[in-house]
Amino acid sequence: MVNLLLGRLNRLASVTAFEAKTRFGKLLQRVARGEEIIITKYEKPVARIIPAGRAKLEDVRSAVAELRELRRKIAQRLGGKSKLTDAQIKSLIQEGRL
Repeated sequence: MVNLLLGRLNRLASVTAFEAKTRFGKLLQRVARGEEIIITKYEKPVARIIPAGRAKLEDVRSAVAELRELRRKIAQRLGGKSKLTDAQIKSLIQEGRL
C-alpha cells in the first residue's frame, strides 16, 4: 500500500497556469505516459489533467460510499458473531457458497 501511494505521489506534478499554457504540448506527453498534472493559480490547485480512461472522481466516491454501506450492513447482520477466517472464506468459495 505504501509503495502504491509513493508511486502515485511520484507521478503527480504541479505547474502554474502560465506554465501549463506555454508548455501544454509537453504536459500532454507526460500525461500520455500516465502522469497526472495539477494546474495551480496563485498557488492553489484549480485543475488537473489525467490520462483518458481513468475513473471519474464522482464514480469512485459513489463506489466507496456503497462499499461502506455494505460493510455497515454486514457488521449489523453479524451482530456479536465472530468474523470469518481466511480458511473459512476459502472453504465457502470452494463450496460455491461465496
